[in-house]
Amino acid sequence: MDGTPRLLLWNYSEEELTLVSQVLEAVKAPPAVPIRKDQGYLLLKEIIHTDKRAEQEFECDEKVILFYNIPNKGMSFLIDLAKRKQLPVSIYASVTEHSIEWPFNELVEELVTEREAFRQAAKQNEK
Repeated sequence: MDGTPRLLLWNYSEEELTLVSQVLEAVKAPPAVPIRKDQGYLLLKEIIHTDKRAEQEFECDEKVILFYNIPNKGMSFLIDLAKRKQLPVSIYASVTEHSIEWPFNELVEELVTEREAFRQAAKQNEK
């Protein structure tokens, strides 16, 4: 299986993909690869390692960036860079041995749930 490092992007317009690609290229980072709507119900390993497509399209307004085979230091650098360059706000996650077996749509649902739980905890801590 291909272990080439890359960033998998969900729900980015062509203009946003171009901007992200330019930023990544400028720092010699791994390339941005869009996840297509007809890949949304596939396992992450199918999205990463095949050109498989599904009949049903996944709809979700969240922007997601998945880091595949990128070390923690590289992920931190790229997240900070995205903030400095004011790239679209996204949910960031690393593809793990566990998550690579998940359907993308289920992973997104879990990431959204985790983000909301984090926001609620932060609100509670502010009180």
